[in-house]
Amino acid sequence: MFDGQKIRQLRTEQNLSLKDLSEKSGVSLSMISQIERRNTDPTLTTLYKLCKGLDVSISTLLGTDEQSTQIVRKHERKTVTFPKSNSKYQLLTPINEGTIEMIMIQLEAGQEDQQLVEHSGEECGYVVKGEMTIILGNQEYILREGDSIRFKSTTPHRFFNHTDETVISIWAMTGRVL
Repeated sequence: MFDGQKIRQLRTEQNLSLKDLSEKSGVSLSMISQIERRNTDPTLTTLYKLCKGLDVSISTLLGTDEQSTQIVRKHERKTVTFPKSNSKYQLLTPINEGTIEMIMIQLEAGQEDQQLVEHSGEECGYVVKGEMTIILGNQEYILREGDSIRFKSTTPHRFFNHTDETVISIWAMTGRVL
């Protein structure tokens, strides 16, 4: 599960008040407070907004303070779940190393968080198992096992599992969340 204490830590390191972060991220002050106190779990969209307000990458927010290396062993991957989005994220690259991040995403059937996100950089994804829907702006694409996609992350986007089967995909992205 996501640890809201990381948001509090990053916020206090940047000398931001709850109000400051609320204004910079577009997330309500009360929601940030609830997340930091672990009273609620953020949706993925809320997490992206908080990254914007904190000017950090998603892996920085999801990662730990452990010393990173060049290698992430399978049994050492950081895993984060988002109950409202039926997804599980595994970080495949070390935290805060370099400009590209890789994440393996496992999506179960169903999706509640339907907001589009956008951030700086590029993304590319590859479907390892199953099929999923990708929305890029006003376009909708279905990717099946073995398919891949690349796009500028400034294009509003989201993805979800439209099937009754689990889908597994691997994503690489550059840049920080806007």
